[in-house]
Amino acid sequence: SIAPGQPIKDAKTRLQELLQGRRLPLPKYVLAGTAGEAHAQQFKMCCEIESLKIRTEGSGGSRRAAEQMAAERALERLQQT
Repeated sequence: SIAPGQPIKDAKTRLQELLQGRRLPLPKYVLAGTAGEAHAQQFKMCCEIESLKIRTEGSGGSRRAAEQMAAERALERLQQT
């Protein structure tokens, strides 16, 4: 249970803990590309879990946001296995 005032863990943290729990290597985040003007760039990040042959993509207004989306998708894939 989450104590009041505890931040809910973000997708990257949950993914990391899940993989560590399975004794698997941590995911790698790779910049897949950027689009748009400098002031309104969209970043595209890949989350790769080589040991499980999982590769997901996420996009967002910052690298961090894009990584979170990619991690969220990787979590969904992991929960299906």
